Amino acid sequence: MVVKYERALIFVSLVLILTVVDAARAVTPEQQLDIPTLLAQVRDHQDALDKIKEKYTYTEIVTNVERDKHGKEKKREIETYDVSFYQHREVERLVAKNGKPISSEDQAKQQRRIEKLIAQLEAGKNPPDPDANRRMSIAVLLRAEQFENPRREVFRERNVIVFDFEPDPAFKPANSYESFYKLMKGTMWVDEADLQVARVDFGLIGPFKIGGGALFEMKPGAHFVSEQSRFFGEVWLPTSAGVTFDGRALLFFGFGIEETTTFSNYQRFDVNTEEKVKMPASPSKTENPH
Repeated sequence: MVVKYERALIFVSLVLILTVVDAARAVTPEQQLDIPTLLAQVRDHQDALDKIKEKYTYTEIVTNVERDKHGKEKKREIETYDVSFYQHREVERLVAKNGKPISSEDQAKQQRRIEKLIAQLEAGKNPPDPDANRRMSIAVLLRAEQFENPRREVFRERNVIVFDFEPDPAFKPANSYESFYKLMKGTMWVDEADLQVARVDFGLIGPFKIGGGALFEMKPGAHFVSEQSRFFGEVWLPTSAGVTFDGRALLFFGFGIEETTTFSNYQRFDVNTEEKVKMPASPSKTENPH
């Protein structure tokens, strides 16, 4: 009996020792992560991605639904763009509305606009981009927010690190557009293998105003989402973006907007791409301009 008792004690002791050893090895994934270094790498990768994107042409489809202050749909419009870059500037060419190709007259207008833009860029000018404010910049978000609560999950069958984020008090907006990033609170999914942002989902925690609210005000609660995916087995590029918000214009005009954007048909630039952007279109004379 004594021998059996001693053997039992030895067995229990070994179990306890192994349990302690296993517990020491079972460091939580969050503790294994060097978060500051990881986020710095994600920022570097996003900056590189923004440059890599300029090497591609792609199709951008924007679906915009406008609602009145009661939530009733007033207008729905779908616009399709061919997008390329020239001297680091995004060049959008509208090619279809609501699934139908634009008229030859509108094609000519698009071509004149693009030729004017390229002439300005070649002259060393940097004309304002009227569409810049509707594009969320993940690169700016990574600088403007502070990230916390890292944890591991699976997203689209890939391992990701998920962070919650909120405005970084130390971030100093360079312009009114960047002040928008002082009003974000949400979640970011980072692909663990490639350290690329796979998804960002956030809401607006305060009103975003232009002209002190006299011209435009986006109300708190606006929801935004942006996703990127791996293409060609190596490069990450945007796949979709969406925004839903209630707003007010000119102090009294209330409205709601739902806008979704999809990015597809990525094709790498060839050596003559920039020249192709400059070539004038030749609309068919027989096409009905209306």
